[in-house]
Amino acid sequence: MTPRFAVRLAAIVAVSAAVAAGSFVVVRPWSLTWGTTGDEARRSFPGESVVYDAGWQETHAITIHAPVESVWPWLAQLGQDRGGFYSFDLLENAVGCQMPTIDRLRPDQQSWQIGDRLWMYPSHRAGGIGYATLRVYVPGRALAFATHALGTRMSDPENGSWAFFLQPVDAATTRLIVRGRVAASRSTAGLVVDEAVFNPMHFVMQRRMMTGIKRLAEGTDRGRIANHVMVGLWVVAVAEIGLALMLVLRRPRWKRALVGFAAAALTFEFLTLGQPPLFVGGLCVASVAAILVASGGRTPDA
Repeated sequence: MTPRFAVRLAAIVAVSAAVAAGSFVVVRPWSLTWGTTGDEARRSFPGESVVYDAGWQETHAITIHAPVESVWPWLAQLGQDRGGFYSFDLLENAVGCQMPTIDRLRPDQQSWQIGDRLWMYPSHRAGGIGYATLRVYVPGRALAFATHALGTRMSDPENGSWAFFLQPVDAATTRLIVRGRVAASRSTAGLVVDEAVFNPMHFVMQRRMMTGIKRLAEGTDRGRIANHVMVGLWVVAVAEIGLALMLVLRRPRWKRALVGFAAAALTFEFLTLGQPPLFVGGLCVASVAAILVASGGRTPDA
């Protein structure tokens, strides 16, 4: 490894560490309580008993301009074998989830009993482990499921929960609140993988799920085509990250390319976690492309 290559590689590592640190310090706390009021983030909801000794908790909320009675049917049919999860089904189906792609109410798929399974992956695949088990059920108001945290064997005791609550605001407005909890007794490896990979991915999908429920309950289309376009922007952002890395390591204008790498990484984070309007997302991707084009010349940086 030449000294020049080592310097560039060190710069990439430094920028990556800075982006990761900023995400952990700024984005992570925001994502843990996205959409909630202070009271909602602190208060207890049905299903807390599923995990008594929670070492980690997230609470997300969204306002839906529809009465509880209009929201509940969409919430009650959550599940791979029911109405789906109203999220980025293009991604879900790309990994074999076989989610429904037609949004309609299915009255025969809205009833629950304690012990029923919420399927997130087809029951006949992956050894039948892709489910959570209903432990608390308040008809018309709440569903709380017990889960196994990442890295936990299905034969081990359940150590996580995923709960959904509907809180009436008035006759025409509802708050949808979703809470996840994980027991305190976790391995270090499990915690690291959760924080770095699973929790951000889960937030991305859950936020879109909640938005989907909101739109459907309010009587509008949840925007599947827009979801697909957003996923396309993510792919472009990832490609820009890869191109920026190549430019940093191989091109004379590597410092400009390093700026492009940082911009591409931040853009990907903004697109996935922030989920801006498509126009804004497109501008961000185009701006990164402009930086990378300017980095592709042969004149050395000053």
